[in-house]
Amino acid sequence: MLITVTGGIGSGKTRFALKYAAGISREGVYLSTGDHDPVIPELPSAHYRAIHAGNGQHLTEVITQINRESNLFLADQRIVIVDSLTSWMAAGFRATKDLDHQRSETQLLLDALLSYQGKLLVITNEMHGTLHPTEEERIFTARMASVNRMLQIHAEKMYLLVSGLAIDLKSQGMRNEDER
Repeated sequence: MLITVTGGIGSGKTRFALKYAAGISREGVYLSTGDHDPVIPELPSAHYRAIHAGNGQHLTEVITQINRESNLFLADQRIVIVDSLTSWMAAGFRATKDLDHQRSETQLLLDALLSYQGKLLVITNEMHGTLHPTEEERIFTARMASVNRMLQIHAEKMYLLVSGLAIDLKSQGMRNEDER
């Protein structure tokens, strides 16, 4: 089961995601991503553990390893939370200017996320452009928006956070043009 939580910076995505996760799973793994110092929020219970997955391929490897080592009969009792996909992608963009390498790394991560057997909650930022973006900003924004669309197509649930308010987009009957 794939669940996505999206919204702007500071919209309350992590707080909502952890509360939502606690409501559907007794235990979980919280994966902090990116090349920043890990910010580990207060986890819902002692049955949740935090891992700083860092940037680069490491996140893909961590998700693949968790998936490989998971007991499929117990997968429904645990949730993996990725916070955040945007931070991971931004770190990848800062690490290399090779667009083909970035694209292949992103595809490997998407493959790992979409093949995950169990509950997976992915936190990502809703992308907005600026009036005069640099070429790098334009490419990043377009790629991140494309990844968000791919996740949305496969997500069973999708929430948009605006100023701390969660909107359940899938229950609103919203449809992507690709789904018709």
